[in-house]
Parts: sequence; C-alpha cells; structure tokens
Amino acid sequence: MPRNANKIPLIRRPWFAFLSSMRFAVALLCVLAVASVIGTVLQQNQPPQNYVVKFGPFWAEMFRALGLFDVYASWWFVLIMLFLVLSTGLCLWRNIPPFVREMRSFRLNATAKSLAHMRHNTQIEGLRPALAARYLTVNGFRVKSQTRQDGSVLLAAKKGTANKWGYILAHSALIVICTGGLIDSNLLLKLGMLGGKIVPDQHAVFARDFQPESTLGTGNPSFRANAEIVEGQTADVAFVNADKGLLLQQLPFAIELKKFHIDFYDTGMPKDFASDLRITDKVTGEQHETTIRVNHPLTYKGLTVYQASYGDGGSDLQFRTWNLGGTGAAVPMKAVSQRQYPLDLGDTGRYRLEFGELRVYNVENVEATDDKDTRSVRQGKKFQNVGPTITFKLRDGAGQAREYVNYLLPLLREGNLFFATGERDHANAPYRWLMIPADAQGKPDGFMALRATLLNPEARAAVIDKTVAAVGEDKRPQFKLAVENLLAQFVRGGFREIDRHIQTTVPAAEQQKTGELMYQILVGTMHTLLDDALVRHKLPPMPAGEAKSTFVLNSLDAYTGLTGFSSPVLMQLTGYKQVNMSGLQISKSPGAGLVYLGSLLLVLGTVFMFYVREKRAWLLFDGGSARFAMSSSRSERDLRREFPEHVEKLGILARDMGEKT
Repeated sequence: MPRNANKIPLIRRPWFAFLSSMRFAVALLCVLAVASVIGTVLQQNQPPQNYVVKFGPFWAEMFRALGLFDVYASWWFVLIMLFLVLSTGLCLWRNIPPFVREMRSFRLNATAKSLAHMRHNTQIEGLRPALAARYLTVNGFRVKSQTRQDGSVLLAAKKGTANKWGYILAHSALIVICTGGLIDSNLLLKLGMLGGKIVPDQHAVFARDFQPESTLGTGNPSFRANAEIVEGQTADVAFVNADKGLLLQQLPFAIELKKFHIDFYDTGMPKDFASDLRITDKVTGEQHETTIRVNHPLTYKGLTVYQASYGDGGSDLQFRTWNLGGTGAAVPMKAVSQRQYPLDLGDTGRYRLEFGELRVYNVENVEATDDKDTRSVRQGKKFQNVGPTITFKLRDGAGQAREYVNYLLPLLREGNLFFATGERDHANAPYRWLMIPADAQGKPDGFMALRATLLNPEARAAVIDKTVAAVGEDKRPQFKLAVENLLAQFVRGGFREIDRHIQTTVPAAEQQKTGELMYQILVGTMHTLLDDALVRHKLPPMPAGEAKSTFVLNSLDAYTGLTGFSSPVLMQLTGYKQVNMSGLQISKSPGAGLVYLGSLLLVLGTVFMFYVREKRAWLLFDGGSARFAMSSSRSERDLRREFPEHVEKLGILARDMGEKT
C-alpha cells in the first residue's frame, strides 16, 4: 500500500473546512461592519485629552484599550482582516478548480434517461443535428456535438457560464480590499512598536523635543497624521497618535498657511472653512499654491492633505481687570490666547492665568425666554451673533483651577444689557453666570464705581448721612443705625446675607413685612450712593427715571452675585486681534488604489452573479426524433418562459425541413 494512501486531503480537513466556510467569512464581515459603524460615529484620531473631556477618564481609557479611537488600525480590526483574507483565499483555492472545470465542461455525459428526468424536456420529431446546432449558435449558445457508439448524436450547448466569474471576482475583491486596508493600517508601525524600535513620546510638546526612536522618516509607507498651523507659519512635520503618546512624522514638503477662511450659517454652525496653502518641496524647492476645504483635499507627492478642523491660533487680547480684593481702578492687561501668565495679586495670592480659545462667532437664539410656558408655544427662532468670547482658567498656588468664559459685548436680557462672565469648577459642570449691568455708555464702569463706593467706609458713611438727613431729627439716630447695619450686611453678602439676618433674628410672622421695609430702604440708599459714586469716579450723571431705577436693581443683583464669585479678579475682554489656526490631516495611503481596484472587482462580480444567467441545452438525436432538454442554475422563472419558445421554434424548423424534403 502506498505510504500516503490514508492521508486526508488538505481541503477535507476540519480546520480547512472551517476557515474556508461561508459562515466564518460572513461572521467576520459582520464584525467589520459593526466596527466600521463605530469608526464612522466616533471621531477618530483626536488628541487624547479630547476623549477624556468627552467620556471621562475611566471610559476614555477603556475605549483607548479597545482601540475605538483608531478603529481601522486597531489590533483586532487588523487581525479580523487577516483572517478574512485567509478565509476568502482558502475558499477560492477550494472552489476555483471545480468552477473552471464546470465552465469548460459541456456535460457530454448526459444520457437519454437523465434528459428525460429533467423538468424541462420534450421530444421533437424530424429535427436534424446540423439545423439544431445552427439554431442554438444563433441564440448565443456555444455548441459541441458527440457521436456515440450506438449511432446517436448528442448536441450539448451552454451560455452564461461566465456567471462563475461573479463568485471569483467578488471573493477576489474582498481579498484586494482587505489587503489595501492592511497596507494602510499602520501594521508595520505597530510591529515596530511591538519590537521596541519605535517608541511613542508621552511628554514632548514641540518637534525639537522628539527623540530619534519617536520620529518617522519620509519613507514611512503609510500613516495618518495631524498638523495645526497658524496663519503665516510653516510646518514640515505632523504628529501621529500612537498608543498613549505621539510620533513625529517627517514630511517631504513644507506647508505654509497663508490665510484661513470660514463662513457660518445663521445658526452659528460653520458652513465652509478653507485654507490657502503654499507647498514647498524640500528637495527641488518647487512651490505650489492651492486652497483646500472640506471634501476638497490636496494630493501631492503621494500624500493627501485634508482640511480637518480649525481653531484659535493665539490671538492678541486686551482686558480690563479689577482686583476684587480692593476698590482700585481697572488695570489694562494684554495677553495672547492659548498662553499662560503668572498673576500676582499681592496679599490676595499668586495665581496662574491659562487662556483658552478665542471664539469670535457665537450665535444665540435671542427669542429664548426664561418662561417655560412661553417657550413651549413659541415656534419662531431668531439667531444672532452675540460677539466674541474668551475662555480661561485661574489656577491657585495649590493647583486648583476654575474655568471662566467672558463676553466682549454686553448681552441683551429682558430689555437690558449685561456684561456676562461664567464660572464653573470643572469642564463637565454648568456655568454660574455673573451678570453686570451696563451703564448709559454701555460699559461696566457705572457698576464698578458703585461697588467701589459701597466698599469704601468713608464714602458709605457720607451716603448714609445724606439718606438720614431726610428723616426727622428724633428718628435719625435709630434710622441711621438701621441703615448702617443694613448696608454692612449687604456689603458682606448681598441679598443672601440680609435674608439670613431676617430669618435668624425676626419672628416668622414679621419676616415678610420686615424684608419689604429693608428692601425699600436699601434701594433708596443705593440711588443716593450711585449719584455719589458717579461723581467720585468722574462719570456722567444718570438722570432720575425708570432707566436709573432698573440699573440700581440690576446692580444690587450683580453685587449679590459677585459676593459668591470665586475669582479674586474680574476680567473684562475689551479688544482682540484674531489669529486663526487650521487643523490639517495628512495621510499616506498606498493601499487606497487596491481598495478602488477591489471595489471595481466587487461591482463586476455583482454584475456577473446577478445579470449573467447560466443556461444549458441538450439535444439527443436517436432515430428520427430528438430529446430536447434545458436547465438553468438560477433563472428557473426565465426558463419556464424560454423553453416553450425554443420548442416551438425548433418544431417549426423541423416541419419546414420535412416539407422541403
């Protein structure tokens, strides 16, 4: 017995059958489809801190470990593609030889019995082989004849056997597409990181800080990197997110951002943003100027530059700042967004200002109202740009920081203008708003003058004397003491302090009446204090009337809010010079051509499978009659219509031939 007689063929082994099975391939395709949905919904290749802000530290780390922030280059996605290539390749290896044999075969082994058992068969009298062969050829069949030993003649015909190419092309398309995906999946980069030759840097900030093991040369076969370029500046490197760090990717050309353009919809959403670029080849010095925008990238030297994002590139800012620990005048301050500055407030302490992004365009619905019932029935919306904002953090000596946002222009609220500053303890908390009323000149100076006068004991005493002078002499001492206590309470904590005093010292039955009386005294005194404050700070007087009364009431609310304001300094943005930054994504994808080729093969395979119908016909001539039979692999309904037509036409040919003879 031969040595390998009992050896099981490879294609019949269980593991081969499993890997090459359609169920296994379909399961892999389903997983890839789900992963592709995740990669589409979840923004990919963003800076790690963006994901921490969006999902929190725990889930950001969990999603990072699963590779969801770079799905198409994650180890499990690459592994699935490798198995899909293997499965599809084995499937083709198993099925192509029999498919080729089937396409070449005319099935000349058909017998009279087998033809008689076919669903579509009949007996035709008087038909001759030569005439039948010409008829089948005219109708698109390829015909082959065979004369058998018993004298019978078999005509075997076929058309549409190229249908099998649909299966081959479709499966080949999966292999080609997955191969292209593997080439663009940073597989070599991951292998280099696994072997320790490539080490992502977790601390470097500038390009000069990256070590050689964290730098990728221009010969890197594939990558997807990000670069942020400020107007007027040039970059010849980009940054690749890798694991928990970054890699520096050298580019074969330098990119200069000449100008950044952005347009907005009325809702405040960006309508279009574009970058005017100058590309300079590092080798030849050749320059090329172009404009890229969303969905209109630039391809140069095998690299594609996409317009991905935009932001503040470090704008010049002007502020007026008030030290809330004192009553001094505002101090001008200049800064640059996206920078940090030390802030020394003397006895109040030392802090660090960390400026964030300047947003020039901020749209709000000016029809919005605080009344829920009104808002629920209001159908119209009126969007309006309310002007620039600047965000910043104030970090104390212990490292604790609070975040702030400040509007350049006053906001219109219930018919009055307010300078708004928002404060919150962390990024996920809502802002608590400090609303400072604008004076007749549209500035916060009137309120700040009132506050400084209120905090000045001498000025406050003079105002109290003016207020008490309007009361009879017999009541002045008692009234003066009441006003002094009332102002002292308000200075300490605003309305909240007065409410606390009433609730702790006044019987419950008298609290409402006492509160109304103290409110009237406070408002009347504040009118006098405002007049004195405007004179002291050399500001235009405010005539008596509804506008003045409203300003006083809003100032009382603003002062109360200021007593709960955590910042030791109040900053008001007064001007800026905008500098834009363009976020570019630069990719090198040599596998893209294979993906396009695979897509073409997939289309061709679909056309062959669904629009090319395989049909076979046999005519067995024995004596004076012929057994005619037809079969089809997938177009049974068409065959039920076509078979009677062929029978009728062949019968006519047979009768015509009989009449001629």
